[in-house]
Amino acid sequence: MELRHLRYFVALAEEMNFRRAAERLHIATPALSVQMRNLEAEVGTPLVVREGRGSQLTDAGRVFLERARQTLACAQQGIVAARRAANGEIGHIAIGHSTGAELRVFPKLMPEFRKRWPDVQLTFHELKLAQQLHDLRSREIDVGFIWSPQAIDEFDTHELTREPLVAALPSNHRLASAPSVSIKDLSHEPLVFIPRRLDPESYHQVEELFHRAHAVMNVIYELDSTLSLINFIAMQAGCSVLPQYTRLIPVKGVVFKPLRGIGGGKCLAIIKRKDTHGIAEIFFRFTARHFPLVDAQGADR
Repeated sequence: MELRHLRYFVALAEEMNFRRAAERLHIATPALSVQMRNLEAEVGTPLVVREGRGSQLTDAGRVFLERARQTLACAQQGIVAARRAANGEIGHIAIGHSTGAELRVFPKLMPEFRKRWPDVQLTFHELKLAQQLHDLRSREIDVGFIWSPQAIDEFDTHELTREPLVAALPSNHRLASAPSVSIKDLSHEPLVFIPRRLDPESYHQVEELFHRAHAVMNVIYELDSTLSLINFIAMQAGCSVLPQYTRLIPVKGVVFKPLRGIGGGKCLAIIKRKDTHGIAEIFFRFTARHFPLVDAQGADR
């Protein structure tokens, strides 16, 4: 059974005349008769009976008419939905992100995107870099927001903002009143960090800073979230080196100091598979267009 059989049947049921129904459908009357006999054979019971020059629905035909109209309406709704999805008007986007994206990007991006595409469903997954890359490859997420010191060839990336690194210290620390801090100042200090296994790029970046400064990196606690790091610093458990956006996390007992002489910083980027299309591709381009690369230096001082 094909949709055209349902359209033919509905037209016949509404016209109650084979000739008029055939003219409406732009087919020959004998062809319509053949199609109706084929339909009745597939259903297994008569749907229409001829009465003189007209025709009438059987009891089975009246029941079938209701369902045929529902099926045709659903098919039309499916066509409309598919076209809207192709135009990026509806759909679903799974987004991987870090805390930095929540604080630096989402407050500006999401209200504008929701205003433009109100029927697109967004789901959010807070993930470290390695997990985002894994989930992009396995198509469990469509786009990601990552800290990326360098481009990753197998993906499309667009840099959104550069974050300088800062020293995060307990408010009663001996360096808390200093205008700035060097990596050398942090040598042998108790430090708290995200574990290497969760964020190898960031861990390696800080390791390199300590190595170049001939300083000792004394990590005593490793914690799985940025908020946990900030809380441990507030509890005077140690210091850390973090992106400047962490200053936006409201925890008392922590001070942030510029790091002297390190250059660079961290770059927050949006990333997707190169074969991404549809609404996820639109989201990527929309984000890139609304975030020409900016330097966050001094943005929240």
